[in-house]
Amino acid sequence: MPELPEVETIKRELKPKIINKKILACITLRDDVIAYPKPKAFCRAILNERVIDVTRKAKYLFLELTNEKQIVFHFRLSGTISLRKICTKPDRFTRVIIKINGYQLFFNEPRALGRLYLLKNKRRLPILKGLYNLGLEPIVDEFDLSYLRNKIKGRKAKIKALLLDQSICAGVGNIYSDEALFHAGIRPLRRAKRITIRETAKLVRTLKHVIQKGIDNYGTSVSDYHRTDGKDGNFQKFLYVYGKEDEPCKVCGTKIVLTKLGNRSTRYCPKCQK
Repeated sequence: MPELPEVETIKRELKPKIINKKILACITLRDDVIAYPKPKAFCRAILNERVIDVTRKAKYLFLELTNEKQIVFHFRLSGTISLRKICTKPDRFTRVIIKINGYQLFFNEPRALGRLYLLKNKRRLPILKGLYNLGLEPIVDEFDLSYLRNKIKGRKAKIKALLLDQSICAGVGNIYSDEALFHAGIRPLRRAKRITIRETAKLVRTLKHVIQKGIDNYGTSVSDYHRTDGKDGNFQKFLYVYGKEDEPCKVCGTKIVLTKLGNRSTRYCPKCQK
């Protein structure tokens, strides 16, 4: 799933190329990817509007349009955006094409779980409940020891599950939670209520570090994610546990363990993480 660093990379790469450009056409290749309104109404509503900004909140990307309209991209498991010159053929899993002066924006989604929404006049949609219940992103200053401690203290839930809770750690997913927990020396299956204040402080630092390093390296390409020009991100070169099951730990040499937490795969070093 594209997490905060991947969506931030998409935002930064789109913004200088499509700002002040007019939307010339919208083509849906799979209608159910347009979640709201219906596909024809969606395409009609964005036609001839200009892109005035590209923004991000957690894992959501927004194209801010004229007349107080917003296109919301929710990438879910495998959604990505590629930006190509006009006349380029769609990718294999392109679900929606938005033509913008000189470019085609392809919304690609192999699993077809990602969704697009159109908001008007800041109106809230009940089907976007997750967007309105987001907690803080770890990269902001307000995400500090006090904030995270208040969210996890006394909780019986596993610490990894709480890091994946978007109402606590907005933008964090499987990759960066596994990496942050490794660098903090905390086993992902520990009960949150057993995490000490010192460990919580270290976890705050490692969350900030791995996410910022992910941004600096254009995200992590280990599955479906690619940058808008089709290139891979680079953060996979710096992974310690994610995708490293059965490999020796880079720190101690112990074999990395793969386990399940709910329906999520989780990796950790049984020696380095207590």
